Amino acid sequence: MDVIKRMRPLLGTFVEIAVPDKGSLTEQQTQAAINAAFLCIEKIQQQLSFHDQGSNLSRLNANPLVWSDWPSTSVRCLKLARALTRISQGLFNCTLGKPIVAQGALPEPPIGTSVVMDRGTWDDIEIRDNRVRLRRPVWICLDGIAKGFAVDEAIKVLQQHRVSSAWINAGGDIRIYGTAMLPVTVRDHTGMDHTMGGLHNAAIATSTSIYSPEAPGLLLSPAGIPLPAATWTVIAASAWRADALTKVAANLPPGIRHDYLQRLGGRWINLPEATFPG
Repeated sequence: MDVIKRMRPLLGTFVEIAVPDKGSLTEQQTQAAINAAFLCIEKIQQQLSFHDQGSNLSRLNANPLVWSDWPSTSVRCLKLARALTRISQGLFNCTLGKPIVAQGALPEPPIGTSVVMDRGTWDDIEIRDNRVRLRRPVWICLDGIAKGFAVDEAIKVLQQHRVSSAWINAGGDIRIYGTAMLPVTVRDHTGMDHTMGGLHNAAIATSTSIYSPEAPGLLLSPAGIPLPAATWTVIAASAWRADALTKVAANLPPGIRHDYLQRLGGRWINLPEATFPG
């Protein structure tokens, strides 16, 4: 059967939603499901954007010590980011907004207090039900997890609309479920393509550091220092986990990388091998 594909500019990239087999659904029902999934992604983008002054995240960053009400979906993403910051001991750190801005990878927000800390810790984020506040003035950035999280939430929407098999590709953050098999190619920081084989009922994410004095990259050490040029690819059951664990992988010594990521629910892909592990 023909694959039904739709693409929209979202999450700072192009997001493709594909349904390889609509099954018992009509064309109209399938399109409605895809539209609902795109709407889900759009709402998450509006709520968690570091760029948008009106987002929940921007208001949080602008008003430390002040409680604010958040949508439950956004609270879930923030809880995941806080938990992984704690469990990874800062190898993934969602409080590094200021050094990311300082290296030019994100625009300085037109908000905030007069003094913002370079970085914080997981317990700078306080959550009570759907209310959130910062204990200290830090800038939270969820760019390292929110794209994958949005993919997972959109997958839930497709499943709620009885779509039996589909994939979502948000600029290389991919999740696929059902009977479909998706050939995946990863492009590394040198521009080389790596054919990875077929992805089935799993998620994959790639993060690339392209740091040079002229072109600072997005991947930072726990101290907020840009990492050398490299590409990191992780597979996991969910897209948020694969997305976030690429940052953990980038900060791990080679000797412990595989086992450490496995304990956190992910698997590092060594790109020169150009194949998924069994």
